[in-house]
Amino acid sequence: MSPAPTTDDQQARHARGRRMSPAAMAVTASIAAGSLGLATYAATAGSGAPQADAPNEALRASVGQFSPTVAADAVAALSDAAANESSGMFAEVRQMREDQAAALGLSTGMRDRSLSTVQDAADAVAQERAEKRRAEAEKAAREAAERAAAEQAAADAAAAEQAAADAAAAEQAAAERAAEQEQAASRDQARQAVQPQPEPAAQPVYSGDSRSIAQSMLGSYGWGMDQWGCLDSLWQKESGWNHTAMNPSSGAYGIPQSLPGSKMASAGADWQTNPATQIQWGLGYISGRYGSPCAAWAHSQAVNWY
Repeated sequence: MSPAPTTDDQQARHARGRRMSPAAMAVTASIAAGSLGLATYAATAGSGAPQADAPNEALRASVGQFSPTVAADAVAALSDAAANESSGMFAEVRQMREDQAAALGLSTGMRDRSLSTVQDAADAVAQERAEKRRAEAEKAAREAAERAAAEQAAADAAAAEQAAADAAAAEQAAAERAAEQEQAASRDQARQAVQPQPEPAAQPVYSGDSRSIAQSMLGSYGWGMDQWGCLDSLWQKESGWNHTAMNPSSGAYGIPQSLPGSKMASAGADWQTNPATQIQWGLGYISGRYGSPCAAWAHSQAVNWY
């Protein structure tokens, strides 16, 4: 199916909507000039004028009127228009490039300023965060020091309180012990005041010579006659059983050769003249120091003294 013919209005809209290039405008002008010449020739041939010279004259008139002048004028006009249009287009392109360059420079400056601003803002944020962390660390350290000081103060207070309590307890215990001792002393004094003191036991009276007195005293120290031979040998060696014998170099005195002789005063005040007092003291010394006369005699034989 063939397309519907376009109307003049549609063609005009197409022409207005389509911008022709200078070359296309030149070709179009040439075609229009040729078409105009042919139309003139056709009109002349169709008229009632003579046929011999009419075509030639009409053609010449058409060509002379349109071909050289119209073509030249059209081409010149179109060349000027094209040149003007090209110059305008070049100027527009140049302006566009300058605008783009200016916009690019502005964009680059803005970009640099933006980057600098962003960097400054980032540095400020980092510094603020660092200061905040430092402040938090200092605060935590202060709080820890305050807690440690408070704990130490509490510990010191508790220790002082415990020491005071211990001292008070010790003082109270000492006071209680002193009171108990005082009460005990009071009770002892009361008992001594009430109870009669026992009379000292009467010392036995020994008679006979020194050997007989010594034999009679062995039993009171738990010894039998089996210890007599050792005792007789020991004191025979020391003093020969003489109650007034005295060693000139050491000062030992009496039957047991007490050194000094005044030690025998614990057995009686007559220790210098009474053989029984000297024997009693000597047997007590042997019992406390050696346990038996035979042990004392063995020691004397080993070291030459007892």
